[in-house]
Amino acid sequence: LPEFTPEEIKRINGTYDYFGLNHYCSVLAFPVDFGNTQHFEADRGVVVISDRTWLETGSSWLRMTPFGLRRLLKFIKDEYRNPPIIITENGVSENGPVDLNDVHRIYFYEKYINQVLKAYLLDGVNMIGYTAWSLLDNLEWAVGYTERFGLFYVNRSDPDLPRTPKASVSFYSSLISCNGFPDPASGPHECWNPKSEPEGKQIQLLERN
Repeated sequence: LPEFTPEEIKRINGTYDYFGLNHYCSVLAFPVDFGNTQHFEADRGVVVISDRTWLETGSSWLRMTPFGLRRLLKFIKDEYRNPPIIITENGVSENGPVDLNDVHRIYFYEKYINQVLKAYLLDGVNMIGYTAWSLLDNLEWAVGYTERFGLFYVNRSDPDLPRTPKASVSFYSSLISCNGFPDPASGPHECWNPKSEPEGKQIQLLERN
């Protein structure tokens, strides 16, 4: 790619409104000398792998690595003078038989969002927004409808395309309504009781572990 000229760098420096970040997982990378080989991997000069102990998902390329998101947010803060950051996509997939009890997605959002919160509270990252991916099961590029990222299941065998909430909907909506995670030391919190209406009370935001 062509490099920016000094004049172009000066003109665009600091003109951003926010840093938009799509993030799903992290990988391990190590340098490799590809010689004169011309392809994408050679341009990067690295090879990436995943630790086989990391939890698998419905996508071969996506293993759960919540710790990596906090590290990435801290890197963006330090490298780009702490810009406002909006996470524009973050989520996890499933494939195979439909199971509305998507406990792996609940685990994913709990751990990843908690790492975002730690980046904000402990690392001073300028987080201003977070968006889960995605609201509905939808077309996922080359894999079509076989991998599902949605909080809501879409029945595509029905012409009406009915939407059915997965278990993760209750967790994610409670997290938003209650404005955080309950403090485990305080026992069950009334805000997380689906039969009660949240009263806008501030509860413990940061997990103890």
